[in-house]
Amino acid sequence: MKILLKANWIVTPETEAIKEGYVVVKNGKIDGYYKKKPEGNFHKVITLKGILYPPFVNAHTHLELSNLDFNPDRFSSFFDWLLWIIGKRQSFSISDIEKAVIKGLKESESYGVGYVGDISSFGISRKFIKRGLTFLEIIGKDTDVSSLPPPLSIHAVYSVSFKLIEEIARDAKERGYKFQIHLGETQEESSFVRCKENKFESLVYPFLGRKRYEYICSENLVSYLKRAGALGENLIAVHCTNLSKKELDSLMEADCSIVLCPRSNIHLKTGFPDVQHLSEYEKVGIGTDGLSTNLSLSVISEIRTIYYRLEGAIPIRKLLRMATYGGAKALGIKEYSQKASFTLCEVEEEIKDPFTILLKDSLSFKFLDFK
Repeated sequence: MKILLKANWIVTPETEAIKEGYVVVKNGKIDGYYKKKPEGNFHKVITLKGILYPPFVNAHTHLELSNLDFNPDRFSSFFDWLLWIIGKRQSFSISDIEKAVIKGLKESESYGVGYVGDISSFGISRKFIKRGLTFLEIIGKDTDVSSLPPPLSIHAVYSVSFKLIEEIARDAKERGYKFQIHLGETQEESSFVRCKENKFESLVYPFLGRKRYEYICSENLVSYLKRAGALGENLIAVHCTNLSKKELDSLMEADCSIVLCPRSNIHLKTGFPDVQHLSEYEKVGIGTDGLSTNLSLSVISEIRTIYYRLEGAIPIRKLLRMATYGGAKALGIKEYSQKASFTLCEVEEEIKDPFTILLKDSLSFKFLDFK
């Protein structure tokens, strides 16, 4: 089937903006973008009012935690929140988790999100998520990694043993899948890998009734992962809020993916990522983290936060690329630019610029999929 789509503005995955443009869809795939109406016969011609964007990508979510009543004013630090979430996780039933995932997916689509990179702590969200990747989260010391269905997610350097990080990194290379890790979300992680005094050992481990798994000391977080053989194209480093420029450069040089979750970092008082240093890197995506650390699942709210925090130093056009094509590259979604799916911003007024309009409040988005 051949379909012709027309919109007031069309933005391509490369963020080229076409006014009064056209897209040809053939058998569920994008056949081309056009500035003038293409010749030929079409089974259907659809005129859309507004802006047709590439599908938004929320590259890091925790949809299984969508029913939590998060309020940033409740927590004075990341560690206040961490102890709270540890207690909350133990009270969920399977029914609770399923309802949370369904709620999260509905909210995501209401914000125009087409693809997600979700972390499944309980192995449940995989049943519901159809577009994107769902990473099974690993916490602990010993796990038979080869028996688990990929992709996997290492929770963090302080919650997974060095030996298990090595095993997951090796397994990811052997079976060819992406794996995520929360990295540099707090300054305390750097102290942890340097074997210095840190709050994970002094506060969190006593709360859990355990001790540190092993003392593997390293110069910094990225060198710790390098020592574990975890750096490379399979790795997706999430947050990266407290990494130095040297560490960020090492991630980029190793062809790792990076996902930033700025509002979550602000809410938990952990700092703000060095977005400017990363802004030219192709494999940088945007995530909301989830409703356990955030107030919505809107990636547009994330890029607005970056834009205003940096006083417009990075154009909204470039930030949009992070929330679309950059997120797809970070997650390794190969069909992203070919599949005929889009995010429509429904706008009645005259649109002068399809990028700066994203800074306006109360925009209406809709995810469209022409299979």
